[in-house]
Amino acid sequence: MPDFKGIAKGGWHPKGKDGTSKESWRSDNKGINQVAGWIGRGKDPNEKARDHVSRPLSTLKDPAAFGPPPKNVNYHGGAALPDQITPDTRWLGAPLSEDEIYAKQQAEEAQREAEEAAKPKGPPLPFRADTTGLSTANLPPPPGRRDGADGRSPAPAPKPKPKPGLPPRLPPRQNSNPISPPPAYSGATNEPDSHKGILNQGSMSRLSAAGVSVPEFGIGKGRQPMPPPGPTSPSRTSAASPVNSAQLSELQSRFSRLSSSTSPKPENPSEGTTFAQKQAALRTASAFREDPSSVSLGDARAAASTANNFRERHGDQVKSGFQTANKLNSKYGIADKVGTYGGISNTQTPEPTDPQIEMRDNTISGHANGGPDVSVLGKKKPPPPPPVKRVGLAGPAASQEPIPPPIPLNSKPKPQPTSSHEPKDYDLDLKSLWFAKSPPAFPPPSMNRGGKLTYASSSGWSSSGVRKTHTFTAHVRNTATLASSRIHLVWDASNPTVTVKAQQRHDPPPRKLSQSELVSCRERYSNAVAEWSESQMGSQVGDGECWTLANNALKAVATKCSSRGQEPCMASQGFIHGYLMYSYFPSSSIPEPQGKVGGAGVARGDIIQLYKAHFKYPDGGQAWAGAPDHTAVITGVEPDGVLRVVEQNVGGKKRVQPGKYNMAHMVSGEVRIFRAVGESWIGKLDPTW
Repeated sequence: MPDFKGIAKGGWHPKGKDGTSKESWRSDNKGINQVAGWIGRGKDPNEKARDHVSRPLSTLKDPAAFGPPPKNVNYHGGAALPDQITPDTRWLGAPLSEDEIYAKQQAEEAQREAEEAAKPKGPPLPFRADTTGLSTANLPPPPGRRDGADGRSPAPAPKPKPKPGLPPRLPPRQNSNPISPPPAYSGATNEPDSHKGILNQGSMSRLSAAGVSVPEFGIGKGRQPMPPPGPTSPSRTSAASPVNSAQLSELQSRFSRLSSSTSPKPENPSEGTTFAQKQAALRTASAFREDPSSVSLGDARAAASTANNFRERHGDQVKSGFQTANKLNSKYGIADKVGTYGGISNTQTPEPTDPQIEMRDNTISGHANGGPDVSVLGKKKPPPPPPVKRVGLAGPAASQEPIPPPIPLNSKPKPQPTSSHEPKDYDLDLKSLWFAKSPPAFPPPSMNRGGKLTYASSSGWSSSGVRKTHTFTAHVRNTATLASSRIHLVWDASNPTVTVKAQQRHDPPPRKLSQSELVSCRERYSNAVAEWSESQMGSQVGDGECWTLANNALKAVATKCSSRGQEPCMASQGFIHGYLMYSYFPSSSIPEPQGKVGGAGVARGDIIQLYKAHFKYPDGGQAWAGAPDHTAVITGVEPDGVLRVVEQNVGGKKRVQPGKYNMAHMVSGEVRIFRAVGESWIGKLDPTW
């Protein structure tokens, strides 16, 4: 605000915030101009626009005088820095054309490729082994394209399979006779045996032996299949009934009508007949027996064709079966025994040389035809009497021979159990709360049953609100029996003693391997175990303990097998190094296995485990191995049973060195020899429930 002197001299002139004097009093109050406009005294807002004069175009700068747009500094470098003055686009400052820019880019790319080619190549990368365990050698190659676009020749089109030919036609039967047409009806009265020669008697006998029953043709039911019947006796022919004569006359008339007509073309015997055709032929024969007039000409023709086809195809088989039955009957007397059992007297008659049909009435009872009595056949043979006791078994008074001494009970063999493994839960001693410690003190002392335990365990917890639940799972294997068990515990952290719950599941020991499986394991693992152990000669393996040499050898071979896509061998499970091949306890009553070491199949690459073994040599020397145990790898078996081994931690020297062991000089202790086997035989320790 101006001072009083200035106001008195120049007058009062109010100023705005920017220090300039206000035009009028209207600017002091907002909205005054608007109110003044209402009454026609306000300023016009378009007054400045009406008074504005545009600048002439001639005074504006030519657009061609402006420089190019800014460039990227990272790409163009110093040329992208802005000039103080807009550069001239003419002469040397003119922008490059598209062709020049493309040529420059091509030159830079060629220079960059030349620099990369001039750089020296680095050393080759090392070989990387395929550790995935997968092999594609057993997979077929992918199919090639038919047009050959992938560079491979297309696979040849598969040749069409030839159609199967017809089976060879069977040769004609040597004993088959063509069916001759029956004589005319007029000759039936003069020659009563004119029906003979129609069918083959040998074929009919073979059909009877095979179980085929056609009573009207004399096959099966009305005749004994074994032995073949003899020719008809005059007394039996004369005793034929009038019904039989009528049937014979009807049959002769039908056959005469068949002979007068055109004979059908015989069927090809190689085609055979169906089961339905055979049944129809049997039904026709049965109907002909009951009522000959009920059989039509077509049915009779079909039945004759079926019988002829059966004879052509199966005549030799029926004949051979009949001959075999005759041989058995002549050797063992089967027919006589059957006749004796049923009360039938069997009288063999020679087979007729002329194969003719024997026609008789089969409706007469068995006694009329000389057959067996039905009442006799229905009865059973009485049981045989009990055998008479021998004199030596009647008692001491009846026998003068001395009584043998009783067998001692201790020599009686004890029954062997079906399975030596009996699953039994472990004593987990949950009252000691070993599972609630961090980490859990597993296994508790109460789980010791003899033999050491190997195990794998896992633990965890989960929470729901303020409640915290703990879990513990362990997979335990007994190194003495190789039986395994799974243990699962669940408890609440607030009160483990009351809330703990335990579950156990048991698995039996692994199965026994066959001799071929053991040979396969020897070829796959044993030699590799021996070679790896021999390669460590003179050096210390691991911590220098004897057990470490065998365990590391098995692990090295397992890694090598996995890299080749093969099944790895199992690692040592305590003092179990594989499948038990040989065991010997000199101090016990059990003798050394028959064949000793060589007979048990012990070979190079097997692992020997000694327990407090004591050896005494013929020269008076003695040695001990295993205090309490010792492990070595066998590198050879000599003919006399001496085992050559490589071992470490012998005599205080923790280096791999050679050695020898002879089981014949062992006087106490225990020895076990194992063979490396696949990991699937025993399985991994997996602590999952």
